[in-house]
Amino acid sequence: MEQLDSDRVIRSLGLPHLRGLAIFSALSDQVIIELLRQGEIERLPKSEYITHIDEDAGDFQIVLQGRIAYYIHCEDHHVLTRYFHQGEQLGFDQMIGLVKRNGTDVAVEDSLVLNVSSQQFYQLHKNYPGEFGIFMLNLALELSHEISLLEDVIGKGTGWVQAH
Repeated sequence: MEQLDSDRVIRSLGLPHLRGLAIFSALSDQVIIELLRQGEIERLPKSEYITHIDEDAGDFQIVLQGRIAYYIHCEDHHVLTRYFHQGEQLGFDQMIGLVKRNGTDVAVEDSLVLNVSSQQFYQLHKNYPGEFGIFMLNLALELSHEISLLEDVIGKGTGWVQAH
């Protein structure tokens, strides 16, 4: 894992790419740039993993580019629960819920990830209250998609058949 300079990443990816990410939808360029400059951007080469088991969730991640697999630790093995694609977040629910992390992130391909700390999240609320509300809506929408996906997986795994 390598930490990258935010201004270089902004120039490299470009604001049109960043604006096109669902998590940044309807946010101003100023807020997007602030998020990247205040956060930590990391490059994860394909197959690199980060184990977060039993860590306090003091931040969450946004996939700027690439794809991350998330494995939850269950008893004595890891179970793939889903993939996170560019423009999606992972770990927000754990940070907000003040729960310990219970999984491992694995880069499925070379990826760029933005780490947003709880302190940075709070500062965004103080400095940009209107856009913070939009950001929260984007996060809520992302979580609702994740819940729907997981409900579908659980339902199919138990033999549930959707009524027509």
